[in-house]
Amino acid sequence: MDKLKPVTEEEVKFIINEWGRLQDLQFGLSAFLPIIAGEGFYMQFGEKRWEGYPDFEEHQITKRKFFDEVHDCYDSRIEVGDEKTIAKTKMNWFARYRPERSPKSKIIKAYMEHSWEFRRCDKTGRAYMQGHIVDVFEYGKGFSPEDKEKYDPHLDPKWKTR
Repeated sequence: MDKLKPVTEEEVKFIINEWGRLQDLQFGLSAFLPIIAGEGFYMQFGEKRWEGYPDFEEHQITKRKFFDEVHDCYDSRIEVGDEKTIAKTKMNWFARYRPERSPKSKIIKAYMEHSWEFRRCDKTGRAYMQGHIVDVFEYGKGFSPEDKEKYDPHLDPKWKTR
């Protein structure tokens, strides 16, 4: 069998940008299938870890409380490897949400750093994201949530302010 070529920087940048675009538009699982792992997909944010498609759908449903989202990835470092390619990114996340019992929405602004893992399918040759971890999450001063509800790492006040 021929050796698979590594996932390239261009493929990684495309997948990360597509991930952000799909998140901003709040698409469900089916829209992400072309860019995520068929088996062993994972996401980790704070103390919460999502594994596989059912957990991913749960994550997407949880995020429906946010609207007008923007994931702005402005820096990436990519290390191409034979079996997997690793990327580290910096991004800003902006979103609106309506605190419980509030007549008005609130803006959240946060700085995030991610570690991403990419692989290539040995059957189809397509590049995909195996998973990612949020390494740093810091609210912008004056843009953190004030309300408490069921644990959601996107609204966890323990995150630092930048």
